[in-house]
Amino acid sequence: MTQKQGYLLAAGLFVGALMIMGFPYFQARFLSTGTLPLAEGADSVADESGTVVETAEPNTLKIASLAIETPVIYVEDKTESVYQEALRDGVVHYPGTALPGEHGNVYIFGHSSDYVWSPGEYKTVFARLPTIELGAVIEITDAEGKLFHYIVTETKVVGPRDLTVLDQLNYAKQILTLQTSYPLGTALQRYIVVAELKVD
Repeated sequence: MTQKQGYLLAAGLFVGALMIMGFPYFQARFLSTGTLPLAEGADSVADESGTVVETAEPNTLKIASLAIETPVIYVEDKTESVYQEALRDGVVHYPGTALPGEHGNVYIFGHSSDYVWSPGEYKTVFARLPTIELGAVIEITDAEGKLFHYIVTETKVVGPRDLTVLDQLNYAKQILTLQTSYPLGTALQRYIVVAELKVD
């Protein structure tokens, strides 16, 4: 074997190892191309004021157009270790931001990719988020299962230390912001999706 062939073999083995380690990311990004029905299993009940509201599984986020359905995990501490542990079980609500349906900015973040050996089933849950289209519907339920529909109005890329995305906008609007690491497979920037509450 020549030296050139040895280099090519080593490079091929390296690329193969990267593909194996990143399989969950590639699977989530490129193979999961289906959609989910909106509000599957949703029901209608009257709240305390007599208004009829839709209900579904509590603390769940769903983007039917991207085939994403995930638990929303609520935490109190603003520490990286708490976030990382919560991300094993779904996407995470940023403490101190609005709750679903409230005025302000409901801020939710999730993994786009993580190490193959990292624990948890949601390490690529937001891998397809950068493919979302304006006008897409995001469904989210609160702790009681009340279902809210948000419509995507904006997408953008920001730096990892840009805290303006957490702004509660003087509680004048009802928006939902989703965040994931970007470009996919890195944590260099943040991909942001902004959606506004659909009011019937």
